[in-house]
Amino acid sequence: MSDLQFPLTLRVTVSGATPDELREKARTQALAFFGPDAELDVISAEAESDPKRGAGYQAVVVFRRVAL
Repeated sequence: MSDLQFPLTLRVTVSGATPDELREKARTQALAFFGPDAELDVISAEAESDPKRGAGYQAVVVFRRVAL
């Protein structure tokens, strides 16, 4: 079963004050999962007000590693 390979997606949820902060936090988590040299595609990204932070935002970003 160890030879079975298929593409994985990773969904991360991050909070921040700006779109750039949201992007950087999400990218950091994705690279921690896929590896620091991974080339990534963003499948979807949605942001909304974060009720826990008041003036901040929360984003859910779905990544996939580019096929080698």
